[in-house]
Amino acid sequence: MTTGIAGGAQAARRADLPDAVRVGTMGLILLFVLIGADPFYDGTAAENAASRAGGNLLNQVLFLAMGAIAAVVLAWRGREALRPLATLPILATLGWICVSTALSIEPAVSARRLISLVIMFSGVVSVLVLARDARQFADVFGTCVLVVLLLCYLGVALVPERAMHTALDLIEPEHAGSWRGLYAHKNGAGAAMGLFVIVGLFWAGMGRRVLGTLVAVLAGVFLAFTNAKTSLVMTPLVLGLTWACTLSASRPWRRLVLLGPLALLLVATVGSVMSPAIGSVIASLTSDPTYTGRTEIWAFALDNIAKRPLTGFGYGAFWESVFYGGGGDATTWVNRATDSHNGYLNTALESGLPGLALTVWWLVLAPLSDLESHQSRQSARAAAIDPLSLLFLRIWLFTLLVAVFESVFYQATNALFFLLAVAVLGLRFSAGARVIEAGSR
Repeated sequence: MTTGIAGGAQAARRADLPDAVRVGTMGLILLFVLIGADPFYDGTAAENAASRAGGNLLNQVLFLAMGAIAAVVLAWRGREALRPLATLPILATLGWICVSTALSIEPAVSARRLISLVIMFSGVVSVLVLARDARQFADVFGTCVLVVLLLCYLGVALVPERAMHTALDLIEPEHAGSWRGLYAHKNGAGAAMGLFVIVGLFWAGMGRRVLGTLVAVLAGVFLAFTNAKTSLVMTPLVLGLTWACTLSASRPWRRLVLLGPLALLLVATVGSVMSPAIGSVIASLTSDPTYTGRTEIWAFALDNIAKRPLTGFGYGAFWESVFYGGGGDATTWVNRATDSHNGYLNTALESGLPGLALTVWWLVLAPLSDLESHQSRQSARAAAIDPLSLLFLRIWLFTLLVAVFESVFYQATNALFFLLAVAVLGLRFSAGARVIEAGSR
């Protein structure tokens, strides 16, 4: 696995960590991220239907604990391990988020969000640099996912009112019967299950065929019962597109296969709001041209982006401080919304068009360049993609596509964004640091 491990005298002087410590620390971070501080959300509780902008105290405590653990890990690894991450796209994006925070309409809110984001990224890097090799990473990641899957199935079997949407839910009772496991909403559960299918296939590809296949099957079945349309479509699409990448090592081919569908999806969704002509075409092709009512909120987001196109309203400030939960007059979709339901629009709303451009640079374009750089050094046939890089590529593409319908980016407590960061920074390490082969100890 690519971990950015420093070589030379510095590495020789640094004491090694026992595998039990590596595995235990990675497992704690991943389980906290995947399960969260408030599993098996009670959709019938009045307090859960109200705005939760103030945050969850237990979640804050656990987040600080993760930050403390990550600080120890990163201090142990040293600056050399972080050097591959010091790229212009990453540093420029981080710098602009700081600018957006300073110019926020609610600086205190944005600063709190920024601190959480930094802690989240420290956890991401810790997971990547702790793994001794790709096999250890696969075993820890796969085991954590299997634990989460078992908890989700146990929830459906033992406490279905907490693991499924019901007609008694105070918010969106129309989803009654859809499975959500330990997650708060079927869409969140669906996205998690789509990623778990990908993790299961990776685990199987790393030699744990029975366990990996079990994870992929369990996740696939659960995904079907979530009725999460976006993830039901995106999961097989991502598997197909990443398979198509292995047909040729041509850079134009891979960019066409991976970025072409994303561009088309953005045109068909946000483009249908921006252009009446595109909207008419979409209306003629689909029975739901509003994408379950999202076009109304996309139009609302676009109108507000135009009001502050340079700096945006501030990181995390617009929805949390101004329109969170819609206040008392929650009679329309916009008034009930707590985000833009599109990661790209949400980024522009919070950090302006420069923030969106920088996000596209480091989250969309740079990972492909990192993959190409890593693949160019491999001894295998040119078109082949090793299992670890394929895992990162699939997580990356899945999240970028889901972000067209959900506000994923820069959500520090969102497991989907955490795993996107693992994929993006994992590809960055692959391009910028030496590789430790699976099984080398």
